[in-house]
Parts: sequence; C-alpha cells; structure tokens
Amino acid sequence: MASRNGVRAWSFVAALAVSLLLSACASGAQTLANKGFEAIENGQLVDAERVLTEALDSNPDNPYALLNLGAVYQRTGRFDQAQEMFERVIALDPQEVPARRSKFVQASKTLREIAEDNLKTLPAK
Repeated sequence: MASRNGVRAWSFVAALAVSLLLSACASGAQTLANKGFEAIENGQLVDAERVLTEALDSNPDNPYALLNLGAVYQRTGRFDQAQEMFERVIALDPQEVPARRSKFVQASKTLREIAEDNLKTLPAK
C-alpha cells in the first residue's frame, strides 16, 4: 500500500509539474504577444513580427499573437498571410474582450469579432 501511495504522490507531482510548465509557456507566449502589440503601436512592425512569431512558436493557438501578426501582415501588404491569421483566430472562437486595444477597435469587441472585422477590410482577391 505504501508503494501505491508513493506512486499516487509521484503522479500528482508529475501532473503539477506539467501543468506549471504549460502555464509558464502560455504566460511566456502572452508576454511576447503583449510586446508585439506594443511594437505595432509604436510602428515597429519588423520587431512586432519577430516577437509575435516567437510567441506563436511557444503557443500556436494564442489568439492575441495570431490577431496581431495578422495586423502586421495586413499593414505590410501580405494580405494572404493576414487572412490566414484572422481565419485562425475565428476558428479558435475566442470570446475574450482585450483589456488593451488599438484606437481603431471598439471597446466591447471580442477577439473573434476583431478578427472578423479585420478580415472584411482585406482587399478582394
């Protein structure tokens, strides 16, 4: 019985370690996504693209990084890539309303709604 309890305790510790590792990766990706947003706001699109790509390497489903990278692609004329990013956000269906947004986004819009709006502004193929 003692070995069974030891296995349970080890399983719990292992699960906790994996959970903390995943949480750290997610928060690291979010920190990078926030830095990317700041770079966009400051007109530093090359830096924004680098940081947002790094964020997506850490968490490919980070809707903030996807949305902001789409904005970088849109502003630099890479409309097919922008469309792909916005469509990925829409597929994830995030319902969060960002605490910070650009001056062009209404306060009550969700990330999905922002992606849908951005998609509509892309030039027709």
